[in-house]
Amino acid sequence: MFSRAAIKTRPHSDQVFKAPTRGWVQSGNIVSAPTDQAEVLDNIFPTAQSGRLRGGCSVHADIGDPIVRLFAYSSGPSEVLFAATATDIWDTSSLGAAALASQTSGDWSVTQIVTAGGSFLVGVNGVDTGWTFNGSTFSALSLTGIAEEDVSQIWLYKERLFFIEKGTMSAWYLPVKSIGGTAVEIPLGSVFRRGGSLLFGATWSLDTGSNIADACIFVTTNGEIAVYQGNDPSSSSTWALSGVYDIGKPIDKHAFFKAGGDLAIMTSDGIVPVSAALRKDRAALQADAITFPIEDAWANVIAQRTTEYPITATLWQSQTMLLVGVPGKNIAYVANARTGAWCRYTGWDVRCSAVADDQLYFGTNDGLVMKAESGGNDNGVAYTGAYVPKFSQCGYAGIKVANHGIVTIRSNSGNNFVLSAHSDYQVGAVTPSSALVSTDSSVWGTGVWGTFIWGGSNSLDVSTIARTVSAEGYSLSLGVYVTSNQTIRPFFEILATRLRFENATAI
Repeated sequence: MFSRAAIKTRPHSDQVFKAPTRGWVQSGNIVSAPTDQAEVLDNIFPTAQSGRLRGGCSVHADIGDPIVRLFAYSSGPSEVLFAATATDIWDTSSLGAAALASQTSGDWSVTQIVTAGGSFLVGVNGVDTGWTFNGSTFSALSLTGIAEEDVSQIWLYKERLFFIEKGTMSAWYLPVKSIGGTAVEIPLGSVFRRGGSLLFGATWSLDTGSNIADACIFVTTNGEIAVYQGNDPSSSSTWALSGVYDIGKPIDKHAFFKAGGDLAIMTSDGIVPVSAALRKDRAALQADAITFPIEDAWANVIAQRTTEYPITATLWQSQTMLLVGVPGKNIAYVANARTGAWCRYTGWDVRCSAVADDQLYFGTNDGLVMKAESGGNDNGVAYTGAYVPKFSQCGYAGIKVANHGIVTIRSNSGNNFVLSAHSDYQVGAVTPSSALVSTDSSVWGTGVWGTFIWGGSNSLDVSTIARTVSAEGYSLSLGVYVTSNQTIRPFFEILATRLRFENATAI
C-alpha cells in the first residue's frame, strides 16, 4: 500500500466495469480479464443484462434426518414432492408417517412412466427391493430375470423402462409400457475397452443432420459412453450401436441432467455436454465444459467430494437456473443456463435438489426441505450479495489511487449498500451493509418474471450513486455489497459500476 504523502497524482480518470453478465470466472488470465467478469460473485445471479440479488430460502418441510434424495411424482396439474432419508421416504406435504419406511438406503434413482394402468413413479437403489407409486400407494417392484435389489439405476427410453445391474456391464429392459414382468439383459462388456462397470443410462436427443432422434446412452464408471439408436433391443434391425466415446469419470449414478435437447454429465473434468463428447476427444472437451469458466474451482470441488456428501445438480428450466450442490461450508454453485455464467450462493446447504410445481427445492444435512428463491432471508438469517469485478490496470501501468466508486442500480429497496475499492488482485474483508427495505408498492414475487411494465405501480427506481472509496495499487476493482434480511424478497439489480481514480507516480 502506498501513502498519499509519497505519491504525486495527476487528473482523475474513470474505469467502467460492466454488469457481471459473464459471471464468476476462475479460469483465464487474471491480468487481461474482461470487465464483465467477476472475481467475486456471491448471492448475485448473473442475468443476460445485469447482476440480480438472489432470493432467500424458507422451510417447506422438516423431516428430521439428513435428506439423501428429492424427487417428484406428477399427475395432472399438481406434483407431489418426496424426500428420502437413509431409511424412509416422506411425502413432504404430509409428515404424519413415512410414505415408505424401513429401507436401508435413500439413494433412489427414479423415473415416471404412463401405462394402461395409470401413471407410475418407479424407484430403485441397488440395495432394497425397488418400488412403484401410483399416486396413492407404494408397491414392490416385481421383476423376473434379475433380483429387484440388484437394480441400481433406472430410466425411460422409447416407452420402455431400462435398468442398470449394479457392479456389472449388464443393462436390462422391460416390454413397452410395463412396470414389471420379465426383464431382458443387454450384455455390454464387449462394447467398452476401459473396463469398470455400468453406472447409469439415459435418453439423449441426437441431431442426425436432417432431424432430431432419441438415442439411448450407457455410461461406465471409467468414463465411456455407448450410444445406441433404435426401438427394440431384441432386434438387430431396429437396434444398433452408433459409437463409443470417452469423457472424464462420472461423479456418480445421478451425475447427469437434461439441458434442452442435450444431456450434460458431471465428470472429474467438468460438466460436459454429450454432444461435445461425440465431436472431440477427452483432452479437448474441457474447453466445451459448462464449468470451463470455473475450472479451478471445479477441480477443488472434485477433490473435496465424498460419498456421504456427493455433488448434485438440478436444472430449473423456467428460471434458466442450474443449482449445483457442492461439498463444503454451505456453498452452492449456480449458473445461468442460458448464458453459461456462474456465481456462488452462500448459506445454502444443498445436499440434493429437485423441481416440483415449477419451484426449486433443496434438502439439507439437517433434515430440512427448503424452498429456494423464497422470501428475503435464509430461514430468518440475513445474507449478503457481494460483487467484485475482475481487476483492471485501468489503461495505465503505474500506481493508481482510487477515490470514488459509482454504481448504477435498479431497485425497489433503496440504496443501502457498501462500496469498497480493492487493489492488486486482493479482495479484503468488508463489513456488510444494513439490510435493504423493500417498498410496499413494489414487492418481488407479485408478478411473473418478464412481465414488468415500465411506469406501472410496481416501477423500479434506477439510480446512479457515488461514494468515497480508497485504494492504491497497480490494479483496481470496485466491490458492491448488499444485505437482505426481510420477509418479502427484495429486488436489487446491479447495472454498472465505475471507479474514479488518479494516476500517480512515486515521489
